[in-house]
Amino acid sequence: MAEEPKKDDKKQKTCKSRRETAVQGTNDNSIVSKCSMAAVGYFDDVFLQEFVSKVTRRAPLIHRGYYIRAVTIDYILKSFLASQPGPKQIVSLGAGFDSAYFRLKAAEGLENVSFYEVDFPEVVKRKCAIIKAKGVLGNLIPGLHQQKPDQNPLIEIHTPGYTLVGVDLTQLNTLEAVLTHCGVDTDRPTLLLSECVLTYMTRRCSSAVLKWASETFANAVFVLYEQINPSDAFGLFMQRHFQVVGSPLRCITAFPTIQSQRERFLKMGWERTEALDMNQFYTSLVTGPQRHLVEMMEPFDEYEEWHLMCGHYMIMCGYIGRCGKLLQDMSEKCFQHVEDTDPELPIVCIEQLPVGYPLLRFGHSSALLNGCSYFVTVGGFGEQGGKHRRLIDVVVTDLNTFDSRIHYPTVDPKTVEVNRMHHVICALKDYSILLIGGRTSPIRLCRQLVRLNFIGLDINQSDSSKTKDASASGHSQDSYDSVSNNIQSEASDAVETGHIGSDDSKSIEGKSNMEQPSDCFCDNLAENVSRQCEVNSKVRNPLVTKPTNINNMPSSDDSGQDNDKTVIEEGNQQCKEIGENKKSANSKCKETGKKGKKSERFKTKTHKNEEFVSTGKGEPLNVDIGVMAESGDVPCPRWRHSALVLDKGGQECIFLFGGRTETVLALNDGYFLDTATGRWTKVSSAESVPARQAHSTTTWGQKVLVSGGLDSVLQPLNSVHTFDIKTCEWKTLTLKGKLLSRYSHTSHVIGEYLVLIGGVNFNHTQPGVALIHLPSLTCQEFPLQCQQKDAIVMLHRHTSVYCGDHSFIVVGGGGNCFSFGTHLNTTPLKLNLANCFNKMDNIVKNRNSD
Repeated sequence: MAEEPKKDDKKQKTCKSRRETAVQGTNDNSIVSKCSMAAVGYFDDVFLQEFVSKVTRRAPLIHRGYYIRAVTIDYILKSFLASQPGPKQIVSLGAGFDSAYFRLKAAEGLENVSFYEVDFPEVVKRKCAIIKAKGVLGNLIPGLHQQKPDQNPLIEIHTPGYTLVGVDLTQLNTLEAVLTHCGVDTDRPTLLLSECVLTYMTRRCSSAVLKWASETFANAVFVLYEQINPSDAFGLFMQRHFQVVGSPLRCITAFPTIQSQRERFLKMGWERTEALDMNQFYTSLVTGPQRHLVEMMEPFDEYEEWHLMCGHYMIMCGYIGRCGKLLQDMSEKCFQHVEDTDPELPIVCIEQLPVGYPLLRFGHSSALLNGCSYFVTVGGFGEQGGKHRRLIDVVVTDLNTFDSRIHYPTVDPKTVEVNRMHHVICALKDYSILLIGGRTSPIRLCRQLVRLNFIGLDINQSDSSKTKDASASGHSQDSYDSVSNNIQSEASDAVETGHIGSDDSKSIEGKSNMEQPSDCFCDNLAENVSRQCEVNSKVRNPLVTKPTNINNMPSSDDSGQDNDKTVIEEGNQQCKEIGENKKSANSKCKETGKKGKKSERFKTKTHKNEEFVSTGKGEPLNVDIGVMAESGDVPCPRWRHSALVLDKGGQECIFLFGGRTETVLALNDGYFLDTATGRWTKVSSAESVPARQAHSTTTWGQKVLVSGGLDSVLQPLNSVHTFDIKTCEWKTLTLKGKLLSRYSHTSHVIGEYLVLIGGVNFNHTQPGVALIHLPSLTCQEFPLQCQQKDAIVMLHRHTSVYCGDHSFIVVGGGGNCFSFGTHLNTTPLKLNLANCFNKMDNIVKNRNSD
């Protein structure tokens, strides 16, 4: 009986040891990422490389994440040193392999400063060995080789200027005794630093550290850098990552917000506080020239992830005694976060639709074929063949049943640019679609207008129930048709940046992040970054037959070299082997092909692709692919733009607006495309409308509505503008009520309402759905339902279509979540806005009566 408690104690110690080992492992991952970031040139620190065996290139998004962390801590340390002219001290808690002491010492910035570093005994022993083995480090610690052996085994290095001790932060009595033994002066101005340390501790232990520090030091500032906002989609995904790698964020749910952290600091004895999240810090305290340098450092197109990551990390400063504020009261001067929504407002309900073929992608584009119930999805980044990669398939989905037919074009990607991202597809009245703009990487833009014409698709199939729903809702069918022609889309690939990188964490399966060979750097990088979490990797469609060699499908690499080998050969054979019972179907395909003669506007020979994969329902699906000849004021290549089909004086045309290029972050030029001749006509410059990318457009009668986007300095916008199709005049709408800024969202006009779905901004409450009553310009935001751990929905980089009865279908969405992996929404999803529309009708009615 007496031995059982000993076994339990041993088991508990083993679990604790495992957690500590996992937490210590975050130090190793962090130093590799910091070193890669510095090697590229984001931050000047030559000493980081001394703590790694070799420099391993990380992804640009990871570089930015560690850049903002490095520049924030550097700013705080230098501000503290400049504000205290006399003797002072810095105590770094959980210092790991941080190189701040060596960087500041080399720059002669540590005069009259005593620098103390504390971490687990195992970590400081390793750091001590590295310091003593590397002369470039040891030479910056005066007296290192002359120090007398200390009888205290917890002290690894103790000199007048630098001390390194190994103490578990949960053992505060031991910590205080060791620091006192090493000469810490509790009356001297002191900066205590905790970088992503306390969050791994329990609520009681982490708060005890704060309380101990406030009671021990008379004049001090406690600097806390760690994660916040754990309950939204990004926060849940972030938590799951740390849980999987064995180092859960044990304290984040106890103090989830900046406000709760402020309250904790005050409760633990600190007299004053100030705090910023990383979006606030970057826009307020990183200078314009510095931000420009960051933007030009390397190809980058992962703004959604960048802004979401920055919104989930904060810097908190608690003060006691004479220490002055280090953040210049910026927490009161910079942009403020919008308060949580009114709890009495109805929420947006999200329904997971049961489908055989889930669409797992972002950076794609979708369009509803003219006059029928099929919508087409092309391109993007997602899951294919069990891997995360840039997608080349063309998916046609029935809006009634959500059965999908999948095409794998076999055209040479060097000849026809079908494989693209951040493009827009427009459905024309002849049931074809045009692919406009986009990119294969941030430095390789698509220059062709590509036309897809579907053969063997029953385009005469109508959706009477959908029409009935739309009309029964009290909103005009004309409005429904106006949005049906072009499903709004805004998406981005968060990882295709032209560099091979890896995660900040180990693969779940224990595989090397660099083990998968690929001709495409972007695809390889994306797979490496996302493999560990395998969020959707086990979702498959049992009804879909996939070509056996789908994993070898042609793809383009970011260096500009394409894989020109056609590797899918089964499609033609499939059509030939359908059998006698399918002769009539084949004959119908051939007859349709004969009727669809090629127009002279196509300068290259179209490619008839008979390869298809389907759920086994309906006729075989084939696609003709051609390149449209362009003339006139041909717009420069771009991505993250908008384009939609219009009726301009009885003539079908496409209106293109905004976007970005390799060097210009936002455009504000507009063009009309004559779909019959391929001629472009430039519209007078929209000088009154800020340049933008990642915005959304839709139509309202004879007007185009442009909403949101990122401006030329990458600030999310909350403005709505109209463009008159007849007069080509722009106007800015003066809205009444609450409208969040957003980008990477979608938009529709339903009756008298403009509907904005999802998006990303700097706010801690990410956008749900906004309704704008266009006649009165009254607007209101409606929140999404609470996120579920096992059903995370990231409502950006998606496409959407109205399906009647105040409901919308969302396709795709998600992105690469910093170093935590890639999330792909399992879609289609259905958003029910019936209660939101009813509430909005009441709001408008009440305001009109007033």
